[in-house]
Amino acid sequence: MSRTGAEIHRRLGHGEKQSKVIQDRISHIEQHLSQLCSLASSYTRKTAKLRDKGDLIAKEFLEFSEYEKWNPSLSAGMAKFAENVSAVQDYREAEIKRLEVKIISPLVHYGLLCKQTKNDLKSAFSAIDAEVTQKKKLETIKSKNPGDRLKILMSESTLQRVSLEATRSSKALEQQVDKFEEKKLKDLKKIMREFATIEMHFHAKALEIYTQTCQALESIDPDADLEEFRHQLRPNGSIRSDIARSASQASLDSRRSSLGNTTPTKPSSIQDTPTNNKKKIPVPQPQDLEDDSEEDDDDDDDESEEDDSDEEESEEESEVAPKLPPKKR
Repeated sequence: MSRTGAEIHRRLGHGEKQSKVIQDRISHIEQHLSQLCSLASSYTRKTAKLRDKGDLIAKEFLEFSEYEKWNPSLSAGMAKFAENVSAVQDYREAEIKRLEVKIISPLVHYGLLCKQTKNDLKSAFSAIDAEVTQKKKLETIKSKNPGDRLKILMSESTLQRVSLEATRSSKALEQQVDKFEEKKLKDLKKIMREFATIEMHFHAKALEIYTQTCQALESIDPDADLEEFRHQLRPNGSIRSDIARSASQASLDSRRSSLGNTTPTKPSSIQDTPTNNKKKIPVPQPQDLEDDSEEDDDDDDDESEEDDSDEEESEEESEVAPKLPPKKR
């Protein structure tokens, strides 16, 4: 084998190996970027659905606040809450648009770029295959017609031309793959940075709005709203409550009057005790001893005379009074 043939074989072997590595790498990159593009699209669609649900929540709270007139502070709090939730959904809408422009579009573009690179790789492989085919033809001519110098020279000339084309294609492919790799590194860094920035911006705004929402919700006063509810409810039930109150008052008064008329009765043994028939005995005032003795003697004489007169009067009455029949027991 000549020196030129050995160089061609070495170059062909190196080119085939290099082309296979590049082809495998581009295929894996295309697969992963396609998966990332699909997931980013799904993430954006789910975020859009979350935005729609947030708008529905804000709308429902707003309608509820318009109905809830008996709780003023709660109604104002729900209206403010609905306004802030709607504002968060506006920032979510901006997040969706940024994701579509800065994340999904570059990933979709990478799908086209990978396909273009693979097509260029096929062109390079075709040039390499043409070089291999021409080399085989030259070897065949040399083995069958070693004395035909004209065919050998023409075949060598064609091989040199095909080899130059394959070399140029290989170098172009290497440059294109190098640019592809450089672009992939910079773009993936940018995509990840943009994704983080978009999410950080949205969550920062959402945190700011929800902080204001929590501060606004502190103005809701359940006690005041309960009092307002009772005040609004009182006119509707005043007649019934007055009737119930008057009926309960009447029953209470009748019960008190019945208890006042009924006095407890004492036993007969207690009623028959002559507690009220006792006579009070006057207490004599102290005097001199001599006067007392004289007065005592006079009193004894008077009492003896009165006793005699009382006995005579009782005897006369007994004679005059008719005899009564005995009481039946």
